[in-house]
Amino acid sequence: MSQPSTPSRLHRSLPVAAVLLAVVTILALAASTMSSPAPSEDPLTVSATAQAPVESPGDERPNIILFSTDDQRLDEMVFLPKTNELIGAAGLTFTEALTPHPLCCPARAELMTGQLAQNNGVRTNFPPQGGYEAFDPTSTIGTDLSAAGYNTAFLGKPLNGYHYSYGRDPGWTLFNATSHGYADYYKFVQYDNGEVARIPGYYTDYLSEKAVEYAHQLSSYDAPFFMWVSHFGPHPAKGREGCHDSSCKNGPPKMSPGYRAMTRLTGQRPHEAQAAELARDIVSSPSFNERDVSDKPHVIRKQSPAAARKVVRTQQARAGALASVDDALAQLVEQLEEDGELDNTYIVFITDNGYQLGEHRWFGKTLPYEENLRTPMLVRGPGIAPGTTTDSIATIVDLVPTFLDIADADSDRLLDGVSLLSTWRGETDEALHPGGVLIQGGAYKPETGPRGWLYRGVRTARYTYVRYFDGFVELYDRASDPDQLRSVAGQPRYRALQAELARRTRLLQDCAGPGPCNRTFGPLPHLGR
Repeated sequence: MSQPSTPSRLHRSLPVAAVLLAVVTILALAASTMSSPAPSEDPLTVSATAQAPVESPGDERPNIILFSTDDQRLDEMVFLPKTNELIGAAGLTFTEALTPHPLCCPARAELMTGQLAQNNGVRTNFPPQGGYEAFDPTSTIGTDLSAAGYNTAFLGKPLNGYHYSYGRDPGWTLFNATSHGYADYYKFVQYDNGEVARIPGYYTDYLSEKAVEYAHQLSSYDAPFFMWVSHFGPHPAKGREGCHDSSCKNGPPKMSPGYRAMTRLTGQRPHEAQAAELARDIVSSPSFNERDVSDKPHVIRKQSPAAARKVVRTQQARAGALASVDDALAQLVEQLEEDGELDNTYIVFITDNGYQLGEHRWFGKTLPYEENLRTPMLVRGPGIAPGTTTDSIATIVDLVPTFLDIADADSDRLLDGVSLLSTWRGETDEALHPGGVLIQGGAYKPETGPRGWLYRGVRTARYTYVRYFDGFVELYDRASDPDQLRSVAGQPRYRALQAELARRTRLLQDCAGPGPCNRTFGPLPHLGR
């Protein structure tokens, strides 16, 4: 492993009172973690089987850190200046990264396995077609890298439905997963390597403290490590389980005690001006409260127009939640620098899915619109040129194959993604998904997809095509209609194109493996007159 170097400390600026309050909060949180009583369920059902850390003197393979947010829009990167500086400016930014199954649990299953939903078994958030119960935790990136000689750590929000009684998932040296309560941001139950505690503190602050602790601990072993830090911000707070449409009783995400104190002292929320500007951009966009939704699926047609004031209020809260996530990443990078590991560590910043804030009258995710499908993807690490960008289409399914490529490791699963490592290093600009990306929507309740699918389709560099479980079809030419206002499904000019995209969907929806799932189909048909 790399030797410790003199740290160049990263400076963070908060008002003194907010800093003091944050310190007090962290100390109180640490105490509560040690002394808080376990939940009422019998703690003896918890599996505390530990995995001994690996020691491999002379193993100089890079460390890998996956740092993820939850429900973050691509345009909300403006609220993460430290992340933009420490990862984006120090590495590579993908401008066309996609999350092909834009819903919490299916996206996390893809990040865990490198497989699409038809192969990893997780189609939606709830059983029997989704949730933790549909997932196989015995074959993941954790087990892959553990078998390859890496120490591994998972920290934060797991797949929906995980409960502390399941104990430690296989393959993880350190395993600290949230059992329930993270949606409140302040009252959550944590499985921490065999110990169970109800944590009264702020969720993002807790994960930040633990991530720094784990990074330091993993750096002390003479072996490379992989760590996934899975944050909850800026996901809405609370809300009805399994509900993702505008009838939900979700509230805006909550701010940390430190930023709440700062707001009281200064009268301003974090990134208040930028949040107001982004909210104005959203409510003034052509897709906000789309006037004519006759070409949209039933789930959209039944929605009432969204209130502009709700967008403003929600965006301010989301900016506040992301400010804490931004601080958490900076603190983690600082610890890596102090431990002399930063230069030998790949750090990937990603989200599970995007989020609509009233576009097409929808508050939520899941649907096949650009606000949900496009994701930030920033990466820094050995061999990556600082301050570079690429418009190559990449997906979150590609990350597991990339991590295995970095580690020179194999998997016992057939992976559907492709390695991005050559693209990261600037060694190729070859198209990674030449025939388009399979996109799939998990049903947000059983009656909107009896087999777990809400829709299935394909997104190419220009077109978005989907067919819903009830036969309804959407087709958008994003070159002429970037806001996806006018579905051209059924129009004579697009008939041949629609047939070809439907054919590609049929082939891709049952694909397995990097070849079949990323095949080349040849040119699309020319548009008719």
